[in-house]
Amino acid sequence: MPINFMSFIKKLKQEHEQLERELLELETIIESERINYPNLIHVYKRLHDFWNAHEIKEEDIFKILKHEKIVIPVKKMIFEHKQLKPLKEALINAINSGNEERIKDTLEGSARVIIGKIRSHINFEDEVLYRITLDNFTEEEIKEAERILKLN
Repeated sequence: MPINFMSFIKKLKQEHEQLERELLELETIIESERINYPNLIHVYKRLHDFWNAHEIKEEDIFKILKHEKIVIPVKKMIFEHKQLKPLKEALINAINSGNEERIKDTLEGSARVIIGKIRSHINFEDEVLYRITLDNFTEEEIKEAERILKLN
């Protein structure tokens, strides 16, 4: 059964909900007195991999919107994606150090900033991107978007 463009958009929205669940897990780790190191590694890897795959899908949507001449602040969204890179690197470097004090400091600093930025980014996209795409595409434009995404 071919995936259609609208279900693709809805899937991205569902992924935002999944990202929020991952962020809640990371917050639980940050707020713990002792770091559960194996759980931290597991949660961070899952969040990192999920976010990276999600970004790729979003950037495909941005291309379609540009192709359809639907104006949204794509540069802002891509900039926000790029802002997370050094924060993610700081966190992974702390985890790899094995130094509990460094990890705890980085969780309190970089990880909290990552959580805030991802939440802000998700809220922004939910308000702008999904409302525009769901409300403004005609059936013909959806078929063209599906062709561009090679969904059919």
